[in-house]
Amino acid sequence: MSTDSTLEKNMSNPDAPFFVLGAARSGTTMFRLILNRHPRLAIPFESHFMMGMLRELPFDRPLLGSETERFIQLVITEKNFASWHLSPRQVRDKIESMSPGMMSDLIDALFRMEIADTGKPRWGDKTPMYYTCWRPLMNLFPNSRVIHIIRDGRDVCQSLEKLDWHGPTNQDRAKYWRDRVEIAYQAQAEFGTDRQYIVRYEDLVTDTRATLINVCEFLEESYEPSMMSFFEDASDHMSDIDGDIHRKVHRQPSEQDIYRWRHNMSTSSQQQFEMIAGCALRQMNYECLFSSAAS
Repeated sequence: MSTDSTLEKNMSNPDAPFFVLGAARSGTTMFRLILNRHPRLAIPFESHFMMGMLRELPFDRPLLGSETERFIQLVITEKNFASWHLSPRQVRDKIESMSPGMMSDLIDALFRMEIADTGKPRWGDKTPMYYTCWRPLMNLFPNSRVIHIIRDGRDVCQSLEKLDWHGPTNQDRAKYWRDRVEIAYQAQAEFGTDRQYIVRYEDLVTDTRATLINVCEFLEESYEPSMMSFFEDASDHMSDIDGDIHRKVHRQPSEQDIYRWRHNMSTSSQQQFEMIAGCALRQMNYECLFSSAAS
């Protein structure tokens, strides 16, 4: 899967960060819990603060005084920071002690502080919103890797509708999902399969072990059977911010969790979705029922 040069680079930096991206309601939370069971990998709760940093701050030189202060504020004022175990004082003391510092080093220090209690050497991040800044994120961490998890868009659409997320219509939700699939393939084309890997949620559910073996190979990690039992301690790794929208992660995945749209989505809604996202469905090898769809 990897070239010799990439293997050599990763061997010299085996603890490089990795990112999990995916449309909302695509199984990213379950995937985070699975990877967290690995003895070398730790993924804290969603960070979100990197979006503002990548918009506002330079990452090609050390941050200066006012920039360092802005970095700190972007972390401690982010609402999701409440789900982390760090205090604002810990963040400030650490970042100020490293000033002037490169943004990537400061972020790495924060994540390492957050996962210190796990004793694990390698951190990851699962923040689906980072799809909006995927390219600068890759450039910020040039040794990082990204796993895109993609679920059949029609199941995603129905789940988003229940939560009133990402638009009021099927067309809005189809565009949202289609755009994420297109970004995943664009990232893979731009950065190569050594740094970008695409996983189908359905494969993770129905062929879990084989899928995880491939994921671990991509991350240059050994496969660990304990990842299969992620649901046993899922409650220990969930945040109050998550609410009760992730009830399924507390049990073993079931084939009943996939392709629910076949029974629950009206024919007209299916056709609307295919008209917009048909190409993306076919690209991901999902069945299309309306071959005459314009997309």
